[in-house]
Amino acid sequence: MSPSEGSEEGLRVRNLSVTYRISRGPFRRPDELRALRDVDLDIAPGRSLGVVGESGSGKSSMARAFLRLQSLSGGKIVWRGHDITQMTEEAFRHMRPDIQMVFQDPLASLNPRMQVADLIAEPLLTHRRDLGKVERRKIVIETMGRVGLRPEFAERYPHQLSGGQAQRVGIARAIVLSPKLLICDEAVSALDVSVQAQVLTLLKQLQEEMGLSLLFISHDLAVVRYVSDDIIVLYLGRLVEYAPRDILFENPRHPYTRALISSVLSSNPRIEREHRSPPIGGDIPSPINPPSGCPFHTRCPIAEAICREKMPELRHWPDGARVACHVANRGLVPPSETTLKGMQ
Repeated sequence: MSPSEGSEEGLRVRNLSVTYRISRGPFRRPDELRALRDVDLDIAPGRSLGVVGESGSGKSSMARAFLRLQSLSGGKIVWRGHDITQMTEEAFRHMRPDIQMVFQDPLASLNPRMQVADLIAEPLLTHRRDLGKVERRKIVIETMGRVGLRPEFAERYPHQLSGGQAQRVGIARAIVLSPKLLICDEAVSALDVSVQAQVLTLLKQLQEEMGLSLLFISHDLAVVRYVSDDIIVLYLGRLVEYAPRDILFENPRHPYTRALISSVLSSNPRIEREHRSPPIGGDIPSPINPPSGCPFHTRCPIAEAICREKMPELRHWPDGARVACHVANRGLVPPSETTLKGMQ
């Protein structure tokens, strides 16, 4: 779904900007780090939006902003018709059960001194004080079953769990309040590949059962392709491409998107040698002092003079994609079938 087709029942974000002030000492003016700049996106009920980009692109700042754990320097976030950026903390407290998060490191997000049942029950104690102990316990056991944890796990502590089991506890904590939007910030990156597949399948199953919207943040393009309906690509805090999943992978238009897709390794050494593209050249510019014009022009192999002088605007394409690039599609060859099949 493109930003122009946002649903009042889902998430609608316009001109989202996040700026951090970096201290340089007691007598010097602090630097400003623009983590996000004028990002637009929408997530309709039951849909999944993938967010990709290198470290420092603003992915986690976006997730924190949606949860009001990070103040904004501009823009608005509308959730189910309500502008949450204008709400008081007390007013937003009533909406917190609707938006929950699954974190990257499952063990780091769980209190090591609490048993699994108490960890899952904690959100109910905060937001469902009307429940009695018996009702609360029943909901906890039912939720454990939904994420594939047997009842005997209720008395275990986090250190007695595998990484996959701990992440299932984290997911259980997130869904026990029956949210409408689940934010997954690198939720499977700390897990083994086989366990990743199990957790991703679980997330898709829960999405279908509960009608969840998903915001899935990851640096792993194969994971994003599996779980997402639409995908946005961030670079240095700016949205550079936004498209339905299949369109983005089969016909990526921005040079940065294409470089990310081409960098995916193949399991076949011969194919890897034949189809491997060179890595993105150069270093990521400093977000404190970003380059003029297109932020990617310092690393772009097809940059032209206009790229160094003028910031590109997001342009609509007939197939639903939106791309911020002066030279989109120019001099580019679609990714090989081998590369795409390796990511499915």
